[in-house]
Amino acid sequence: MEAIKLKLIYPEDKIKEPILSRVCKNFDVEINIRKANVTDTIGWLELELTGEEDQIEKAIKYMEEQGIEVSPLEGQVFME
Repeated sequence: MEAIKLKLIYPEDKIKEPILSRVCKNFDVEINIRKANVTDTIGWLELELTGEEDQIEKAIKYMEEQGIEVSPLEGQVFME
């Protein structure tokens, strides 16, 4: 099992969508939200994503495809 800490920034049109729920169901990963701030116009979260490396990579790609800005925390680098 791998774990990565991420910051997610949601655009206004995606705030009300259950994207993290879909990520957990579709990619067999666990999400632990560490910090969050959500308003009617923007939302950001800091979280830890845990799972198999390939599933984490697929989950990140899916979130980016949904318009979410995904960036690593604590100087972590994504594997390509």
